[in-house]
Amino acid sequence: MLTTKQRASLRMLANTLPDSVIIGKGGLTDTVLKEIDTALYHKELVKISVLKNCDADVKQMAFDAAKKLGAESVQIIGGKFVLYKFSQKDGIEHIQY
Repeated sequence: MLTTKQRASLRMLANTLPDSVIIGKGGLTDTVLKEIDTALYHKELVKISVLKNCDADVKQMAFDAAKKLGAESVQIIGGKFVLYKFSQKDGIEHIQY
């Protein structure tokens, strides 16, 4: 569980991130979840964009993805959301918040 200060620090880092995963009309499928999980493993902090043609609620998709992947929802704004998960991968620079 992230504290308010940790969440604010991660939000600040996420401002400059490009969208790592884009969710289309199909919504939050197993393939998209696997892609998000891979991105979290390599980067720890991932920004996800939801296209306007997707009928699912962005907030619900963010919470579902976080729950299924064991990640933390950092921020939800409009059609984008940010997830964080500590990575066990060796050789990457872990986020210090």
